Amino acid sequence: MPALSYVLSRKGQLNLPGVTYASKTTAEELLLKDAEEHHCYFRQSGFHNHVSHHILAAYDLGASAGHLRTIYADAVKNQRPKFVEEQDKTIKVDKENWKQYLGNQNAYGSFVKFFSEAIAELGVNGTFEKYVFGEEVNAIGVDMLNRIMAGAVHPMIAIGYGLEFGNETLVATGLSQAAIHNNLSNFHLDKSPPAKSVTLLELLDQIYTSEVLKPVPYNPDTFINARMKAVIANGGGEEIERLCAGWHISDTISDTELAQKAEELVWAATLLTFSTGKPGRTPRLDFFLMHLLNSSLFVQPFCRVIEKRENRAAFLRAYLPVMMLIMLMRGRPRIDAALLMSYNAVPRPPLAHPYAPPGAEALGDPANDAEYNPWPALLEGVRYHSDSHVLKAMRTLVFAAQHFGDTPPGGVVGAFRAGAKGEKVETHPGMGAVDGTIFVRAAGVMMDRLGWSGYGQQESSWDRSALGWDKAWETDD
Repeated sequence: MPALSYVLSRKGQLNLPGVTYASKTTAEELLLKDAEEHHCYFRQSGFHNHVSHHILAAYDLGASAGHLRTIYADAVKNQRPKFVEEQDKTIKVDKENWKQYLGNQNAYGSFVKFFSEAIAELGVNGTFEKYVFGEEVNAIGVDMLNRIMAGAVHPMIAIGYGLEFGNETLVATGLSQAAIHNNLSNFHLDKSPPAKSVTLLELLDQIYTSEVLKPVPYNPDTFINARMKAVIANGGGEEIERLCAGWHISDTISDTELAQKAEELVWAATLLTFSTGKPGRTPRLDFFLMHLLNSSLFVQPFCRVIEKRENRAAFLRAYLPVMMLIMLMRGRPRIDAALLMSYNAVPRPPLAHPYAPPGAEALGDPANDAEYNPWPALLEGVRYHSDSHVLKAMRTLVFAAQHFGDTPPGGVVGAFRAGAKGEKVETHPGMGAVDGTIFVRAAGVMMDRLGWSGYGQQESSWDRSALGWDKAWETDD
């Protein structure tokens, strides 16, 4: 197998203080070790290996070299070898036969070799053009672009880390992960301009009111794949395609349009993850909606590497309907922006005095909310959390706060739509008051619910009740 670059050739999107030569080389060493030794599933049933995610999220949040080694030692306890069975080593994936091994997790190790050779020959963008965006590789039954969006977008996230940090080895393992996923949804959006283009928040409102996409009766024991099939059945898949085509993505999409689309995705993912609870109830943070939040961070890294504009457009057209599908699989949870805006904008860790009192000469006092920045404590609290998903979610929220935190009330793209008489109407309850503080509010409620590990609070878990169904709320908090 060709020796691809395993170095982190690009800085992370946060690049917070704490990154050192020691932490960088340690991260590179551990990432390579994971890629060489472990399968992308730590269970046969399809539970994903998150070692590289955890290492890079912590690294970008400023974790030290020693801390990265501690994370790795814990994360590898349950991993399976890259070749799960000895006979898997006999599988030889090549240019002639690779399609016949799609969906076969026993071929993962051979796919890693195959895509490593492709990247060595064609480069990352050339490999994408041939094996992700080519017409032949998206024929029915091959569906490589849709496979990247499979498995609750885990292949997209895995590849996204490789693209963000400029690590070719992670791109190869991510493509291999995509190749062994089964493609259970097969969306193809109409490229032609709609009569009226809508914003993403308008699109969500249309999905909420669609009779075709009305959720089936609630069953708490239904498996996730069964929920997916129920959404797509009886015209649901076609309705998702029809509505998503209204969020028009041109094959000639400009850099400005792309930046706006990426921003809309981050806002929508944040609202879906943190504003879909019930007023007066303990907040619930859905495990699957969280993956939309975490994946939204990688739209820009993907589109930075993808050179052809039509391929950038194809990527967005593949991602959007899967985002809607996952939301519908959770019972079509409704955005209540006012609920998210009701959460504390100055969250603090669960300590009476998490800081020393200021000196006599100090200007300001951290005990005063008006003079306190909550982000340093949030970062310290999350960095030590044992669940990589929490670190990944925090990364998206920090990025969003950095880029969109100064958004004024009513300034979110799509906060309003035109009413019947041309008046401004909120797309979702409370959207007119939403501003850039939603990201720190979301970060605070996440830490309060899942645990300020860095400050000694016990950890908790994401919600799996499928909170969009009202019956899911009949149980006690």
